[in-house]
Amino acid sequence: MTTGPRVPRLVAALTVLASVAGAALLAHTGGNGASGVRMLTGWHPSLPLPPVAIGAGFIGAHAFAQEFRFPSLAAAFGGVPRRFGLLVAKLVVATAVALALLVAVMFADASALLVGYGDIVDLPANWATSMTGWALLTIGCAWTGVLAAGVFRHASLGLAAVLTVPVAVSPLLGEFATTGAARRIAELPLRMQEVFPMPWPSGAARLLSTDLGPAAQPVGQALVLSLLALLAAYLLTAAKSRAR
Repeated sequence: MTTGPRVPRLVAALTVLASVAGAALLAHTGGNGASGVRMLTGWHPSLPLPPVAIGAGFIGAHAFAQEFRFPSLAAAFGGVPRRFGLLVAKLVVATAVALALLVAVMFADASALLVGYGDIVDLPANWATSMTGWALLTIGCAWTGVLAAGVFRHASLGLAAVLTVPVAVSPLLGEFATTGAARRIAELPLRMQEVFPMPWPSGAARLLSTDLGPAAQPVGQALVLSLLALLAAYLLTAAKSRAR
């Protein structure tokens, strides 16, 4: 996935360059109201996802590219089996690659901003929580690429599935977020704190509302729904192929 084919290494290099360019453009235009963490990821408003998430999704989709690259071998070897253990191994490797790519991107962006524009990055007080959210978004895109490529047997379709999340699925959830049911879901952590009067960690209800509420993060919710749908499709096709 990483040491053999040169495509993932090329994608990683292009991802870092695109992220640095996006961070420099944000800094040149005064940030456009972007947070410090968003500037460190180079996520320009013109992009549906940060470059690191798109790059991680492409590398994740390429995880199955080698198995499906030579269809002429399928007649001799009976096709590529969809084994759950193989999927878990690819997801673990995709997670490590996504985190390493995120660290490389943020280091490159911070260095470029420091050299070109000085100390302009203002990290929020909850920067650790924000970093965790960005890491989960990057890992989720990588997993989406892996699962979609495994289901559709093509790396380009895996990348298309990653880009479909913010372009198509997220707006639908954004419309759902305006309904009363969505607001009740977003208020669920606060209701739980009232029903179960136990010592909750400081800010736990607010954190759960932000992370689990569809109205707060439609992109994250769309990513979770897409992952569940792709995982179900992968397991279903694996069960069918095993039955044959």
